Amino acid sequence: MEVPAADGLILRGTLYAPHGDAPAVMLIHQLYTTQSSWAFLVEPLTEAGFNVLTIDLRGYGRTRGRINWQAALTDVQTWARWLDDQPGIQSVSMLGSSMGSVLAVEGCYLYDPCPRAVALSPAMNYYSVSIEDALAGDLPVMIAYADRDRYPARDMDEIVEIAGDDLTLFTYSGRTHGIDLFALDETLGASVVSFLKGEAVAQPAESVETGG
Repeated sequence: MEVPAADGLILRGTLYAPHGDAPAVMLIHQLYTTQSSWAFLVEPLTEAGFNVLTIDLRGYGRTRGRINWQAALTDVQTWARWLDDQPGIQSVSMLGSSMGSVLAVEGCYLYDPCPRAVALSPAMNYYSVSIEDALAGDLPVMIAYADRDRYPARDMDEIVEIAGDDLTLFTYSGRTHGIDLFALDETLGASVVSFLKGEAVAQPAESVETGG
């Protein structure tokens, strides 16, 4: 898929849409990776009834251009509008990892129809993209992080305080970061699906829910 950005850059992604009328999830990759890093999650999401969009952020993969995180935040909203306009798309939620996690949370907040966001290893602010306003709103957010992962661990108390009851939090022991959390907890994918569906989220024995 090719979509023009606000500044004319051609954004590139892949839409997996096996369903007719269905909700959609946009997957936003972390630093030094591309949309292909989400290959393991596409099938579980489509089998759960979602259409899925994976994207290459500017400066990565087939999108090219220079890395610009404020522009990338605008790109996420551009993709969301495009996806929402596709036939049969009922809603657009967002899931991101590391740098992609703050783009997902803030992007979902700024794209008002977005019903919920999932963030793997977020900080309050990565590269001047802050999630504070999003957390202070009423956006349902699921966060998974490791308690010795430097930046998420540093900011998590503040994140929990600001987000309050809108937050579903998975805390793991160690330093595992981003999409590697799925390898740490084989049930995390199912928990993400439940959250995106608005269902109760089961907490595995290894993680503890705090705040929310």
